[in-house]
This record gives sequence, C-alpha cells and structure tokens, in this order.
Amino acid sequence: MNATLKHFATACLCLSLAGLTAPLAAQEARREARIVVVNVERLLTESAHAKAIAAHIETDFAPRRQRIQRDVRRLRELSDKLQHDAPALDEREHLVRAREVGEFERTVRREQAKLQEDLLERKMKEHQRMAARINEIIATVREQQGAELVLTRTVWHRPALDITDKVARMLDK
Repeated sequence: MNATLKHFATACLCLSLAGLTAPLAAQEARREARIVVVNVERLLTESAHAKAIAAHIETDFAPRRQRIQRDVRRLRELSDKLQHDAPALDEREHLVRAREVGEFERTVRREQAKLQEDLLERKMKEHQRMAARINEIIATVREQQGAELVLTRTVWHRPALDITDKVARMLDK
C-alpha cells in the first residue's frame, strides 16, 4: 500500500505541475513572434528612388553613348566608302585606308567596352548605396514596430506582414 501511495503522490505532483505550466505554455503559444516582410528586390528596381537613380545615371552617360553612336555611324560610312572606292584605289592606298578603318573600329570598340564597364560600375555603386539605405530604414521600422524577424525573401506571406510600401515611402523622402 505504501508503494501505491507513493505512485499516487507522484502522479498528483506531476498533474499539479502540469496544471501550473499549462497556462504558461498557452501564453507562449498565443504570443507570436512579430514578423515583417520587405521585398528588397522590388525596392531596388521599382521604387521611385530606384527609378530616379536610373534616370540620373542614363542622363549622365547619355553624351558618351551619343558620341559612340555617332562614331559607329561614321565607321559604317568609312567602311562603306572603302568598299565602294576599292576597285578604283591602288593597292597601297587601299591598304592605308583599310588600316585607318580598322584602327578606328578598334577605338570605337574600346570606347563601347569602357562605357559598359563604367556604366556597370556606377550602377553597382548606386545599388550598394541604396541597399545600405534600405537596410537602415528596415532597422528603424523593425524597432518602431517591435518586429523580431524581418524576412526579405518569401515564397508566400500574408499581405498584412508586408511593409515594403512603408519602406519605399521612407526611402523616397
């Protein structure tokens, strides 16, 4: 009987402890972690700030691009003129003009490559600068809203969790 009483007492103690911890577990289950979602990719490509930066870069590089396009047209004209005049030219004159056209073509190609390189470098710098600013804004919003977790990529999420538009408005200020 003494062993049965010990088992009964142990069972009662376990049940009473379970009764005390059950409300705590229920509270924890009801208290969800505050999660927010920010679509950083969308901010970097579709926000008004991103579009303004892209337009500014295009404006800055437009004169170089136009000069290269003008050189490409001139190169075509020189090449066409060389082909047209080739039957009437002596071998030496043809060789000299062909070298000039070839050198001009290499110069134009170098200018095109340099433009692409400079444009890519500038876009990357602006992209990094904007990403840093977005991260600062996300940190501020996270603190304001008491979020414990910020997701930047999701397969699916509730629209109520998405604060991308709020971050975009702060970015555009």
